[in-house]
Amino acid sequence: MRLLILLLSLSLTACSLTSEPVEKTERHVEKATMASFTVDQYVRDLSTQLSNKNGSFKSSSRIAITSFYLADALETGLAQGQGHGLSQQIQESLITQLTQLGYNIIEYRLENNLNLSASADSMLSRDIAKLNQRQNIDYVITGTLTRQQHAYIINARMVNAQNNVITSAASTEIPINVMWSDEKIQQRGGFIYRSEY
Repeated sequence: MRLLILLLSLSLTACSLTSEPVEKTERHVEKATMASFTVDQYVRDLSTQLSNKNGSFKSSSRIAITSFYLADALETGLAQGQGHGLSQQIQESLITQLTQLGYNIIEYRLENNLNLSASADSMLSRDIAKLNQRQNIDYVITGTLTRQQHAYIINARMVNAQNNVITSAASTEIPINVMWSDEKIQQRGGFIYRSEY
């Protein structure tokens, strides 16, 4: 009888040590969405604001537009991660939009010669040795990006190249998710999104 009680208690103890299968529940995570507009559409706000100039401004004034750097890393800090390429895209959109508005925009990155390769042709460069030595520029449009939790704050200004006086200024917000990169894991609004498994 003792043996039977001992076997019965061992059997009950073994049953209590095994765990019951945990039911797996599927979690639905909010699908990541892109920004409402393209970078070009957000930059249109900057173009409009920059058109409101203080003081005298000749319509024949020659304007150069530079890349936009992070405000805390001038000359070296371009937008990275989710905003990769944003710095240059702001510059390119401003060049296009202000030209379409009738401003005399100067392409200072133009080389002296046309470069032909097997797959592409180019006359644009950032190599100063290949560019015209003399650039006749009256105004420069430059600016900065400041990253916030949900957006980049873009501050732009048109500066007189002769006396460094700001002729016009503009500011807008561009959502962080306007230019998503190929990151495998991203965080948006407190949620983690995976593009690959």
